[in-house]
Amino acid sequence: MKTFKTIWLGLLLFSVASCTVVKKSVSEKKTIQQKIESKDFTFFVDRCLPTGLEISTFNSDVNIKIKNETAYGNLPFHGLLNVNPQEMTEGPISFNGPMKGYTMTHDSKGWRILFKIVSDPYIYQVDMTISTDAKAIVKVTSTKRSTMTYFGEVD
Repeated sequence: MKTFKTIWLGLLLFSVASCTVVKKSVSEKKTIQQKIESKDFTFFVDRCLPTGLEISTFNSDVNIKIKNETAYGNLPFHGLLNVNPQEMTEGPISFNGPMKGYTMTHDSKGWRILFKIVSDPYIYQVDMTISTDAKAIVKVTSTKRSTMTYFGEVD
């Protein structure tokens, strides 16, 4: 009898503990609209243009993260440089800093977000178009580099 009570009590405690330790419910997770409007989202790149002869395979490190008033970007660059050879810097489009001139517009199709970011030696203009189903097109322009267009999804 004592063993039965001990097992029964153990099962009761296990049931109570398992009910209190659950993941967030689906209703508590942010929707795409909440993420975009609260400036807390990540854009993951699937492909980009121009690619030239570069093979475009991307991993999760190729992205743009927006968090509050800051933007982080790590994007491939396959375009042309428009600077003299002594000032030429090759490599990816990278930035991490405060967004300047941030604007966001919303309509029934999705959102358009524009901002500038300073990343020595370049100033980038970022133009994001995000659909309601989280598909996105991002154009990154600089006066010293050709425009790159990235396609992917927002999460």
